[in-house]
Order: sequence, then structure tokens, then C-alpha cells
Amino acid sequence: MCLHLKELKQVVLIAKAGWAENELKTAVSLGSRNPARMYSPGLRTVGQKIGWRCRLLSSPLRALPEFLIIGAMKSGTSSLFHYLRQHPQLVPAKKKEVHYFDGGGLGQAESGEKSLNWYRSHFPLQRMMPHNSMTYEATPMYLCHRSAAKRIYDVRPNMKLILMLRNPTERAIAHYLHSKSNRSDAEFLHAAMEEEVARLSSVLPRAGENLETLDYTSYVSRGLYRKQIENYLAYFDRDSIFIINSEEFFDDPRTIFPALFEFLNIQSDSIINDLTARNVSQRPKHAWSRTRELLDDFFRPHNEELFEFLGKKYDWNEAGSGEVVERAAPT
Repeated sequence: MCLHLKELKQVVLIAKAGWAENELKTAVSLGSRNPARMYSPGLRTVGQKIGWRCRLLSSPLRALPEFLIIGAMKSGTSSLFHYLRQHPQLVPAKKKEVHYFDGGGLGQAESGEKSLNWYRSHFPLQRMMPHNSMTYEATPMYLCHRSAAKRIYDVRPNMKLILMLRNPTERAIAHYLHSKSNRSDAEFLHAAMEEEVARLSSVLPRAGENLETLDYTSYVSRGLYRKQIENYLAYFDRDSIFIINSEEFFDDPRTIFPALFEFLNIQSDSIINDLTARNVSQRPKHAWSRTRELLDDFFRPHNEELFEFLGKKYDWNEAGSGEVVERAAPT
């Protein structure tokens, strides 16, 4: 197998670092046996593929994340990921959403050490990271995926987790509009929400205490936050999870930085200059008031259970809460 000069240099670097010969041969030959496994989706050019192969070959020398942004989807995770990369002690992953612990991406095609190497390939080389720095990624699917918590724990039991919670009514609407295949007309939006509320209203009483059997990936069910958080608390201490009220974050993200930096045990006085919201939907958000009332009524008891669980109350149950902020909110 003919290797590019950059790859050869990387192989030498790995060999000097003490990587076992059989592991090196396995990684080098992986591309010839199944080239698709060498790359992440979206790689088009030869240069991109060569670069990715170098990352995979050097994966044992790369850092694992020390914290993750696990959700919720459409709650400001893209903006937070961007803001944190401006901190001198934080180095982001190659891309925001790696989708490893939810079985997404190409990681699911491999297992064991190979799969972990695939994951590591998304992060910086440890020797290139600044002193006392850490790396991270943000995959919102981790929150609602029923196996992600255990998978994270198995890889790094002391992982720190950041969770952003948005008014579930506004989150559901934003989630629906996020899919370009969905029509943005208020009538179609209302029909989709009405159908889901009816389905969940029927399923929840029958589920009883076995709520882990529910699908938490739909527009409305993703807003049932308490059970999803409890799934993580089966593996991680409450002190390992930092929860952000997305409405407060949308209003002024700077208010959350001091406590968040303390949670991450990094320099607390670093200034984040670029607060441009990221991944803001440009689609018109036409929603009938009765659509929001439908969702508010459904979520109200679940929100109260969450507030009791967190020991903190948000204003989600107030009429129209989040509606004004949502129009300019980062998603």
C-alpha cells in the first residue's frame, strides 16, 4: 500500500511514540480492506481523505474529550460550542457533532479499540494541546439516546456533561422547522404537534414507570427532559452535569460563563468576544397561538416534575414564555 509522504511522517511519529507494530499494521491496512471506514462522511477530495487517514493513524496519540455538550437539540448547542472554542484552554473537536456514543457516523461500523480510535481521530493530538487544556464535542442526540449514557461512562467515567434545556414548546416547534422536508405553514405545524401530543397522551399512561421504553427522539418527546436526565444519573453524579436554562443563555450568554468555567475548572476571567448566534434557522416561524397552547398544556405537568427534580423553576409554564426570545434565539 502506497502512503502519502505526510502519512509516512505520521507513521514514524506513531512508531516513535511506541505504538505496537501489530496495531500499526491494522490501522494502515484498514484503508485497503475497507476504505469507507477510514473516512468520516462528507470527505470528497483526495486531500481530505489523506488528511483523515493521518488523523486515524495518529488516533492513539490524540486526546479524548473531558466534557461533552449532550443536548438538547435546538437549544443553543451550536452557539455554545462556538463560544467555548474561544477560551484559551478549550480545543474543540474537528467537527461539532461526532455521533459516536449514539452509534452514529462510521463509528458503529467498528467495535472495541478500532471504534475508539475512530472517535479519537476527531480530536487534537495531545502533544499539540496547550498546557492545562481540554477538548470537547457537542452531539445533542446523546441526551435522548437510551444507550449513550452507559457508553460515555464506559469510555470515561469522570466525563463532565453540559446540558441545555429550552422551553419544550419552543424546542418542539424549532425541531419541526429544522427539517427542511417539513412545510413551515402553521396548519401543517399544528397538525404534526397535535398528532404527537395525541400519541404520547395515549402511550404515557400505559408506559407507567417504564418510560425508558419510549422513543425520545420525536419533536415532542424530546421535551420530556426529566426521564432523559435520570438516565444519565444512573451512571454519573449530579455534580458531573451542568444544566443551562436556554432562555437565559439566549438572552445573554455571558451570564452563564463564570459558573460554567468554574464547573470545567478552567480560567474564569477569559473573555468570549464573538457572541454571534450559530445555526439560527432562517425559516419563518409561523405558529398559531393554539399550537403553543396545545404544547404548553401537554408539557405543563412534565415541566413541574422537572422543576421539582432540579430544585429550580423556569418560567416555561407562563403564557407565551420563550415565544419572543425564540425569534432571535440561536438554535
